[in-house]
Amino acid sequence: MILVTGGTGLVGSYLLYELTRKGHKVKALLRPWKKAYETRKLFNCFSSENDHLIELVEWVEGDVLDPFSLQQAMQGVDYVYHCAAMISFNPRDLKRMLAVNVDGTANVINACLENGIKKLCHVSSIASLGQAEKGELIDENAKWKTSRINSGYAISKYGGEREVWRGIEEGLNAVIVNPSVIIGAGCHRKATNRLFHNIENFLPYYVTGINGYVDVGDVVNAMIMLMENSVSGERFVLNSENLSLREFFTKVADILGKPHPRIALNGNILNVIAWLDEMRGRLTKSTPLLTRENVRASMSKSYYSAEKFSSAFHYSFVPITESLTEALRILEVMKK
Repeated sequence: MILVTGGTGLVGSYLLYELTRKGHKVKALLRPWKKAYETRKLFNCFSSENDHLIELVEWVEGDVLDPFSLQQAMQGVDYVYHCAAMISFNPRDLKRMLAVNVDGTANVINACLENGIKKLCHVSSIASLGQAEKGELIDENAKWKTSRINSGYAISKYGGEREVWRGIEEGLNAVIVNPSVIIGAGCHRKATNRLFHNIENFLPYYVTGINGYVDVGDVVNAMIMLMENSVSGERFVLNSENLSLREFFTKVADILGKPHPRIALNGNILNVIAWLDEMRGRLTKSTPLLTRENVRASMSKSYYSAEKFSSAFHYSFVPITESLTEALRILEVMKK
């Protein structure tokens, strides 16, 4: 039996589909106030012949911040995929994000150790690898450096990953994946899908940052391959291409038949706008549309290498244009 945390998220949803398609018995942790509607809708988009697979998922009410519910969920479980995480660049969310990504991961690790779980796959992030020197290619050997420019999200993922390493030291058989920006279909208002929405409505602006991108299917395939392999106590960067945001926006615009972004935004101006929006958010107790952490992340230039995984498993990642085309196709189906 397999347990998946974060089964209603982007990676978790795709993972549940692939695991059930392969005939595995799967439990998925579902927070008491959450619904599996989006996951069910996503399953229906993959194939009309496989829309019944969602019925094979055993949803278990629980929360990574509730150790007792984790203990209950892991009864009869041999393998755990820890996908649950919180992503935010809003400073007001930092406390909650640290709790979910660090304390929640610690709870998962403790429950795995106490229940004799055979193996864990932890979904970390390239954010946990920290900042690189200018032009440096970042891989699994990158060392975390404390810096004021590290985002709260990066700090939380680094802290969560440390809990996994602690579990490994205590005897847990575990592997870590560090995906770059994940491209895939999900709720149209969230994550990278928000970029699709902006470009679909013709957003002519771009910023000068560079980042890595990877298809969600590649992330899921890598996770399953690593869990079925004897490898343990290692982490793997998962990345298909390093692209500037202008290149990324242009690819999406071409697929949508929209004009290319053509106006570069100045970082100083963006910081002022972000600061004003943060103030508005505090006064109105609403979520800011733009934060200074967003700006720093979008302006940074980082390059990532997945050579370790590619070489070890002779794996070729999906080109990002192909990934975007499929993600946008599914999003169109989900909107109907």
